[in-house]
Amino acid sequence: MSGNGAEFLQPLDDDVYRIEIPIQHELRNFNLYLFLGEHPALIDAGPYHPLLEGMVVEALRAAGAKRLELIYITHSHIDHFGMAARLRSLTGAAVAAHRYERPRIERAGARLEEEYRCYSALSRHMGFPDEVAEAIFSLAGVWTNLSEPCPVDVPLRGGETVKAGDRELEVIHTPGHTAGHLCFYQRGEGLLFSGDHLMRSITPNPELYCPPWRGEMTGLPQFLASLELLRGYDIAVAHPGHGKPIHSAERRIEMNLMHHRRRLEKTLEAVERGCGTVWETALRLFPQVRDKPPQVDHFLALKEALAHLLILEREGRVFCDREGEVWSFRAS
Repeated sequence: MSGNGAEFLQPLDDDVYRIEIPIQHELRNFNLYLFLGEHPALIDAGPYHPLLEGMVVEALRAAGAKRLELIYITHSHIDHFGMAARLRSLTGAAVAAHRYERPRIERAGARLEEEYRCYSALSRHMGFPDEVAEAIFSLAGVWTNLSEPCPVDVPLRGGETVKAGDRELEVIHTPGHTAGHLCFYQRGEGLLFSGDHLMRSITPNPELYCPPWRGEMTGLPQFLASLELLRGYDIAVAHPGHGKPIHSAERRIEMNLMHHRRRLEKTLEAVERGCGTVWETALRLFPQVRDKPPQVDHFLALKEALAHLLILEREGRVFCDREGEVWSFRAS
């Protein structure tokens, strides 16, 4: 290998590479996974930016990938699909993603703007301060610049076996972080390419479905069920969409489940201590956002608090009064 792109390549095996692109964000990087062989393929595409595009193209060139047959998208967040259209055009690859992710990927910016309008309307019910909501949701245009609409050539459901290089990967539907999140698993080797479902040091934020999807507002119950699902797989190492490989996936799964069990109890405690709105509960759970200028972290805290409150409501441990404009929670 030679050329500038080699610095972004980390070999996982003779025919599999991690393309690790650094970013100025607390996630620190995003990972793409390149499979060489008869059916050259890439898992995830990263966000679109001319500088990032150059890094990825140089990395592909350094690895000897003159073409791609398929680009597999783990989920429809911009940092995972934003560059898919550009790479599809450059390499001739078909793009594969779960069918539930098609609206976000194929309509990209327009769909994000619709969701942000929905979030903005919903935020009043949660007691989210107007000035914070306006500052955050006005940033939709910034995020849309990091993606381009891309056709989904191969819609997936989960349960399929697909080709990647000279390997076969099982497609596992792991909803929760998004409705159509996918993991890719190589049986025998015990390799899991886990997207954002399983990461080494971060617990993924659950989806907020706006409008509700199949009667659900939050993806947290699905996320927990998807963690339980992965317990049935023999995982030697998990390769996530951000950060370093996970060599003790079973332990990480259990830690995530325990994290949410504990957060449920902390959420109930917050309500018992008088936090009546979703925003008050979020500030109790995440006091670090209280004095920060408005940013996406405020919305992530809000989503996390709402998700746990809704589970507690379903379990009958809290009651929600939705009669007024601002929803009011109290312990049952």
